[in-house]
Amino acid sequence: MIHHLADSAVQLAAFNPFDGVSPSFGPFDPLLKSKIGIFLGAVWAGGLCFAAYHLMIALAGIARARKGYGDDLDDSKKALLFASVAIVALAAAAVIYGVLASLK
Repeated sequence: MIHHLADSAVQLAAFNPFDGVSPSFGPFDPLLKSKIGIFLGAVWAGGLCFAAYHLMIALAGIARARKGYGDDLDDSKKALLFASVAIVALAAAAVIYGVLASLK
């Protein structure tokens, strides 16, 4: 029984699920091979990080205003809406590009 478990453990340790897998950017691969494509990808990622940062700030502002520490509940709600729409638009832009690129 112990020898059987030891053999199973050796086989399991030798198993590599990533054999034959190579990284791919899918439909974004042709775009990310040019310098302008890399720049556009970096701008998109930076915009997504910027919008996520502002989403966290807006959520903190709403929490603060609800506790009575601030009077800017309406401003925080507007900032939350702006950040949410920006994140959805940036995510949708990537999906729309992926769909259009795969139609070729």
